Amino acid sequence: MPGGIVRVIASGPWQVPAPASTFPRGCSRGRSPSPVLVHPYGPDKMQRESYRRSRCVGVRGVFCSLVRHRTASNWIRKGTRGSRMATQIAQPEFGRRLRRLRTERGMSQRDLAVGAVNQSYISLLESGTRVPTLEVVAHLVGVLGVPMAALIDDAEAVRDAAPAPASGSRPPQDGSRPPLEAARLAQELVIGSAIEQGDLVRAEQGLTSAYRAAHEAGEATTMLSRGLALERVLEQRNDRVARHALLQELVEVAEKTGVPEALVRARIALIGAARDVGRLAEAFTHIELAEQEITSTAFVRGGEHIRLYAVHISVLSDAGGGAEVIRIVDRMMALAQELDSPAISGRAHWVASIAMARIGEVERSLEHLRSAREMLANPTTSLRDWARFAAAAVSALMDAEADLPEITAHMVAARAAMSAADFAASPSAAASLEVRYAVAVGEPERALKIASTVDEADLSAIERVRFVLAVGRAQRRCGRSEEAAASLRRAAQLAEAAAAYRRAVQIWREVDDAPAS
Repeated sequence: MPGGIVRVIASGPWQVPAPASTFPRGCSRGRSPSPVLVHPYGPDKMQRESYRRSRCVGVRGVFCSLVRHRTASNWIRKGTRGSRMATQIAQPEFGRRLRRLRTERGMSQRDLAVGAVNQSYISLLESGTRVPTLEVVAHLVGVLGVPMAALIDDAEAVRDAAPAPASGSRPPQDGSRPPLEAARLAQELVIGSAIEQGDLVRAEQGLTSAYRAAHEAGEATTMLSRGLALERVLEQRNDRVARHALLQELVEVAEKTGVPEALVRARIALIGAARDVGRLAEAFTHIELAEQEITSTAFVRGGEHIRLYAVHISVLSDAGGGAEVIRIVDRMMALAQELDSPAISGRAHWVASIAMARIGEVERSLEHLRSAREMLANPTTSLRDWARFAAAAVSALMDAEADLPEITAHMVAARAAMSAADFAASPSAAASLEVRYAVAVGEPERALKIASTVDEADLSAIERVRFVLAVGRAQRRCGRSEEAAASLRRAAQLAEAAAAYRRAVQIWREVDDAPAS
């Protein structure tokens, strides 16, 4: 495999140099050789790939709002009741253009649908019997690789729907943009540039400013586009509290727009944010609502439906779920197979491997882990996602108390991936993983040394439980019984506060079984 070498960069007291490792082209499905999670494209090529992928945020993220801004006045009008809106996309002309562009590129309806909607919805669009939402149009132009004008800007009905200029105003005669529109375009370009360059602080500042401006102007759709882009930046910056608060507001905004796809997208993101701040009861409430709402959207049985299954499984796993986890994993994998997308299936296997490990199904976890590795090890997976996958795999194997050689092999690969990805956004999470690994390999003194570098505030609620539990076990092995008992009790209390009651019961049993000082 070309460029298949990734070397560990030593950084910090917990990272030790590891030998160069390559990604095996065809691991058997048995236990040997171990499916080491080293990305096959090497750090240099993967950094270029990660940069290229970040530029594709246009259709699905920040630049999507730029496209919407340039065309929204031509195909949206506000209704008279609240913030409900009606599109002015002309059918069946839109459907005819969509079918022509698809067939010219040799694509199937399934190819267009993957990751956003289902195949039958594309068929309805092409037949002219369904009018697409803004988000669906943005998805389509991205998959087809065409400008928005190729689908809608040349339609007479769209031009006729453009709002009339204010009394006494004149459009520029030299082709230039009005001052307000030009200022917004400049802002979009600055934000996009910041994201491309990895300057998340500047991106957050720009998106926050744009979001507040839309809020003051009462522009619900702009609030949603800016807000959803902002929450992704906050997620990358590991600002869990701010992300949770923002998504709570976005769900309320989405409820008022009358666009069910926007509501479901915001609600699924809120489920993950609630989980990360330890509000599992809130997460379960929104799971029930999202499961009801998604059935009436273009997302049903598509990529977003897989995402809902995935976050549901994650919340259940954190709460200590058992049989229910297996049932939903089976549903998710059946739908992923139906969609026939390696990227979607790879992430589904990723979620399934972690869930199976946490309920003690080690062999099933390893099967999903191998499948995830095979599907995600390609240029379309960003280096950051690969690092997250590698770290999650190690965490899951330690949760399942898998064989030590298996854990060690994955830990070496995770170190390499996190170093190559410059995982600076979550140094405490990386250190917490090292603490748990040191305990697993019988090095409690080193575990406690690393633990002194961890800022618990940077950890998610469940990761904080794992970290404090590992510290307690390390203290106990070092003969510090009183400190160990206090740490284990605190871990149990943190689990209770996060509504992870089954996990809390397990930790309380460990407290009771601990030898007296």
